[in-house]
Amino acid sequence: MSKIALVLISACLLSTPLMGQAALAADEDIGIIREQAGSLPHDEALKLLGETLGSSIEATQSDPSIPQILEALETNIEATRRIRDMVAEEGTVDEAQIAEIASEIATIAKSFRAIAALAPEVFERRYAELSDIDAIGQEVGFRIADANSRMASLRENNSEIDQYLRAETLSQREIEKLRLTRQANDAEIHSLEAAVAAWGYFSERHVDVMNRLGDQSENLDVFFHALRENARVYGAAASTLNLASSLKGALSDLGSVENLDTLRTELVRSWSDLMEIVDEVNDGLRLQPGM
Repeated sequence: MSKIALVLISACLLSTPLMGQAALAADEDIGIIREQAGSLPHDEALKLLGETLGSSIEATQSDPSIPQILEALETNIEATRRIRDMVAEEGTVDEAQIAEIASEIATIAKSFRAIAALAPEVFERRYAELSDIDAIGQEVGFRIADANSRMASLRENNSEIDQYLRAETLSQREIEKLRLTRQANDAEIHSLEAAVAAWGYFSERHVDVMNRLGDQSENLDVFFHALRENARVYGAAASTLNLASSLKGALSDLGSVENLDTLRTELVRSWSDLMEIVDEVNDGLRLQPGM
């Protein structure tokens, strides 16, 4: 296994992906979690949503198709390098070798088409998790709004208490009760300010995660596009190799295969084009694991 590493970690997905059963189920789960969080104190709700965010991010990084994709990529890249080296070392490529190489290249093209075809399922699962992560952000916004609303209500109550305390008709008992209420309001406001600060920090991290996942989705889109283009290039290469075999058969009656030497040279040169795309998959589109 080489250093290739795919990390499947909302915004930019493949063109308008549709929500399937997995996405609907995920929406039901996050709905339950949001309902639970809405009835919990700020500290417990923050913990619950934090754990949910972590599990959703992890799910975007561990798509079940990844092992299959990685294995196929490793096999294809190694096969391409092996064939390239063999062709470069051979003085003359005979008809049997051309046919064998064409068959192997066609197999590689088929493999690239197969793993590129996994894209819709990968993005459907990804869309479901990204929807969950986005919903967590909405719940955070609700909690911040609720806390701010509660603080505004407490401050308004304190203003009313101040007005009552300035009245000369209050008894000492009433004054003491109002002062106690005001102190309790101040204590709750202090706690709510801390909660808003905590939610605000969580919200900043959430926005950062969403931005990074969006960037990663764009990279993933490009990656699958590269797989599809690889399939096309390798398919064309296989056709060219088969053409060489047909050309040899067509020229055999003329007793001359000089044109084959020129064609073989051009075919060997074409490996650089193939390898550039392989290197792009192997190096240029490598995504490092982890957030």
